[in-house]
Amino acid sequence: MKRMPLPLLLLALLFAGGLWQPHDPDAVDIVSRHIGPTFTHPLGTDHLGRDLLSRLLAGGFRTGIVILAVGVIGLVGGSLLGTLAALLGGWREVAILKASQMFIMVPTLIVALTAAAVFGLSPLSAGVALGLAAIGPLTVFTHALTRRVLSQPFMLGAEALGVRSSGKLFRHLLPNTLPSILTYVGNQSGSAAIAYASLAFIGLGADPSLPDWGGMLFEYRMFVFDDPMLVLWPTLALAGTVFLFNRACDR
Repeated sequence: MKRMPLPLLLLALLFAGGLWQPHDPDAVDIVSRHIGPTFTHPLGTDHLGRDLLSRLLAGGFRTGIVILAVGVIGLVGGSLLGTLAALLGGWREVAILKASQMFIMVPTLIVALTAAAVFGLSPLSAGVALGLAAIGPLTVFTHALTRRVLSQPFMLGAEALGVRSSGKLFRHLLPNTLPSILTYVGNQSGSAAIAYASLAFIGLGADPSLPDWGGMLFEYRMFVFDDPMLVLWPTLALAGTVFLFNRACDR
């Protein structure tokens, strides 16, 4: 049996944080505030006595929702439009590419900020907004990749032999473009996690009390000298997630 691809394994680990935490991440215990690592609280507690490990796990679950939404929307929309543009050619190819380039011109955070202002920010709404913003670059990338594969001798040979369009697409084209597309999408996962953390850091979370890694950094910033571990743990969680996704998808 094949092993689960590492990016999917990392995503599964993030979602596992939503299924189990050792403590209620929102439970306040003033008596236990600012305690160091113990058997009961492996990473210690914050200024309200909340368990840091539980809050990190819950924040990882919310980040996982964003990464999954961005990956699915960007992959489906971008790969579909880019492939269609290369296959259709003519004015339709130009129209798709021009529309995609307009999306590229708008900064990703501007799209997310607009969506947050209109719909409110949640992991799902942020993931949808960031995923829509990712369609443009992925469309251009997929189009260039598809055009290169279409010019290869084996594709020209399949066309000369009269292979049907569906056969060329599923037997020859997609097997040669999907690995690179999936690598590109996987590498964008880290950018999505950072973008969501940035939105939460500037206070655009649906509920500031909910444990988002960016929100935790904003909340704990005032303790950077008195209790630096409060800032260090969410920083390491975010940096580690980005690093592992990038490393996994570059293999």
